Amino acid sequence: MPIFLCICILQYHEEKSRIKDAVKLTKITLSSTLTFEDFKSVLLKDISTPPISDFNLKLVFDELLERVKEKEEKEAKKRKRLADDFFHLLHSTKDFTVSSKWEDCRPLVEDSQEFRSIGDESLCKEVFEEYIAQLKEEAKENERKRKEERAKKEKDREERERRKGKQRKEKEGGRERGKDEAHKKDKADSDSMELTEIQTSKENKRSEDDNRKQRKKRQSPVYEMDKEKTKKSHGHGSDSKKSRRHASGHESDEGRHKRHKRDHRREGDLEDGEFGDDHVDRC
Repeated sequence: MPIFLCICILQYHEEKSRIKDAVKLTKITLSSTLTFEDFKSVLLKDISTPPISDFNLKLVFDELLERVKEKEEKEAKKRKRLADDFFHLLHSTKDFTVSSKWEDCRPLVEDSQEFRSIGDESLCKEVFEEYIAQLKEEAKENERKRKEERAKKEKDREERERRKGKQRKEKEGGRERGKDEAHKKDKADSDSMELTEIQTSKENKRSEDDNRKQRKKRQSPVYEMDKEKTKKSHGHGSDSKKSRRHASGHESDEGRHKRHKRDHRREGDLEDGEFGDDHVDRC
């Protein structure tokens, strides 16, 4: 091994020992949030001679910081485990509500193994407040779910009512259409019957008017005169025929009578001729 390297290693271990003693002496709080500049400024106040190289100081700081981080992680895991145990204790107690206060609830848990294991009341109070916050969130979530459930039930109820209303309207619409169709059919039948009655009434009225006119016509003098004329015309025709037949016969009789008269006149003249002298003589 080179001599220079050996010298550096020896110097590092020497300065490391001095740094650790200074840390114990100054009671500096080592944490993962401590910076190298803060560490150096505090430590060099107590270590003036011989001076410590910044390189070795930085190496020791990193080593100490790494150990602090490991310790913090272990402590954090332990605190978390103890806090979880205490949280489970609070959850299983069932005596706490969203309005519970730590001062009122501390006597209920201070004798428990979980509380004593933590050994830090501030941590116990912090866990308790986290538990109460969780109760509040659960209460809000439950209230939200209840509202959603009520809203869903109300929506379902409205939907059922809407469907029922729609079905009822469809049924009523069907009945109304049936009524309308029946009404239209009844109206059509009624109109048809009314039209038939009107036509029948008109025909009856027309027939009555015709009969009335016929009765008036038969009762009027003109009708009687026309009737008499008609009868006379018929009678005259018959009489004319009879007259013509009678006249013909009469003419025949007159002819015969005239012929007979002429013949008789001739006979008288003959007699007057035969007895003429006697007639004169008598005169």
